[in-house]
Amino acid sequence: MEVLEWTEAISIENQRIDDQHKKLIEITNKLIEHSYAHAQSVFVSDTLNELRKYTEYHFHEEEMLLSKVGYPKLEEHKREHLFFLRKITFLCQDVVEGKDTVTQELIDFLVKWIKTHTSKSDMDYKKYLNQI
Repeated sequence: MEVLEWTEAISIENQRIDDQHKKLIEITNKLIEHSYAHAQSVFVSDTLNELRKYTEYHFHEEEMLLSKVGYPKLEEHKREHLFFLRKITFLCQDVVEGKDTVTQELIDFLVKWIKTHTSKSDMDYKKYLNQI
């Protein structure tokens, strides 16, 4: 599978959030590039933990910013974030509890989420950030 690449097409023109999105792409790419790694390895464990923690941090930061600018679809956006966190927790447990390698299902979910969420849901709030 090809690694993800940051493009200006998914920039929301807020350096802090764009940098966080770049970091999420970087973490996902580590999993893609090491998809053969044994699920019980320290690398996989550390990377999945990094993904979970950084995603929680990013979602919190993004939600605080959207609250500050009065984004009218904030609750819907929060629900999308909650769905992601629940799904990623389930998939990470699946990897750690019995899969030999990082599963394709986990990688596919991450790639689809990043591509879809950043290019659609996050783009929807972009105009509100111009108010800052």
